[in-house]
Amino acid sequence: MSQDPYAFISPSAVAPTGGHRPQLRSPIEHAHVAAGASIEEQDGWRVAAYEGERGDAWLADLSHLGKLDLRGSQAELDDLTGRLPAGGAREAGDAWLARITPTHGYLVCPFGSVAATRERIGTAAIDVTSGMACVALGGPAWREVWMRSSGVDAREASFPAGRCLAASVMRVPTVAINQGEQVLMLVGWEFGEYFWEAILDAGVTLDITPVSAGAPARAEATV
Repeated sequence: MSQDPYAFISPSAVAPTGGHRPQLRSPIEHAHVAAGASIEEQDGWRVAAYEGERGDAWLADLSHLGKLDLRGSQAELDDLTGRLPAGGAREAGDAWLARITPTHGYLVCPFGSVAATRERIGTAAIDVTSGMACVALGGPAWREVWMRSSGVDAREASFPAGRCLAASVMRVPTVAINQGEQVLMLVGWEFGEYFWEAILDAGVTLDITPVSAGAPARAEATV
């Protein structure tokens, strides 16, 4: 594999120094603490834990997941995504693949498998874990909340499960992956806290609640 010129920005390369391992933080942490969430350690990340249960609409901060930006020729993306069409998304073990265009896609995977997955893929994958916040909007009312947040038609016929798109949500450039019972949204790290609070505001009349990220996924991404 050719040397990755972006390896120095990869949080998966963080190593203990003098017996101390720096902890990784979500850009939404301040909002979690202000809302009364406790902070727990998970795979080297500080992750928010809420006491509330998932209802008709809920929001979870998944910024601790690994995110790989996939770029290459159309043939390379065909190979990496299993010939997903542009706008398609699918599960790959405990990971999700999303093909935005014929030459550009994303892979969202457990943080612990980022390094091995990047090594397997090669330089077509750039680790953007610390460059993109990630939130999941779910529950039976997630489409209604999302349509209050974006001009995109989120009806089942227009945006079914197994689809992805790049759009403006709350005026923020967003990659959205429809996973069926929830939509995964990737936004720039710098927009994380604003985006989180804006989605909660959009769902306030639907009793949207912030929830814990859930149990970590351990299996390695199968790409």
